[in-house]
Amino acid sequence: MYHYFYKITNNINNHFYYGVHNTNNIDDGYMGSGTRLHYAYKKYGIENFEKEILKYFNTAKEAFEYEADYITEDLVKDPNCYNIQGGGSGWNTINLVTVKDKDGNTFDVHNEDPRYLNGELVGVTKGTTMCYDTVEQRCVSIPSNLFDNIRYISIMKNKIYARKIGETCKRYLIPLD
Repeated sequence: MYHYFYKITNNINNHFYYGVHNTNNIDDGYMGSGTRLHYAYKKYGIENFEKEILKYFNTAKEAFEYEADYITEDLVKDPNCYNIQGGGSGWNTINLVTVKDKDGNTFDVHNEDPRYLNGELVGVTKGTTMCYDTVEQRCVSIPSNLFDNIRYISIMKNKIYARKIGETCKRYLIPLD
């Protein structure tokens, strides 16, 4: 497993983004998960960005600790910085999709990544939803069209989205305690 701290630079305006990536495949094509960064990819084209691996670590924990020291509040306030929060908090999975490429490699990208939007990368769980089955009381992967059944509840990092009985649209995020 590779754990590294990296910098991505916009070659047009020199704006930058720092982050940590943990991967089994050093050449997985990962180009960051920052929201501002992905908007910049759309605006300037991902081909106008360069990624540099600045430092390797033995563990993810070491990498995130380094990131916490490096990506400070002052850095985030820099108008040239694409980061929107301090480092060290680990991976934010909001808006990320686990995909596979044509060679079968799997990794996560932002749901607005042009490669995902144009079909070059395909979601590994396309057509399925990971849920908690309230009848069998276990996690299952089900066809997405069954998700509206009250029997299944979506799982998200020790929290679940649930609906109150009788409500069809509004969902509530509830900790699994």
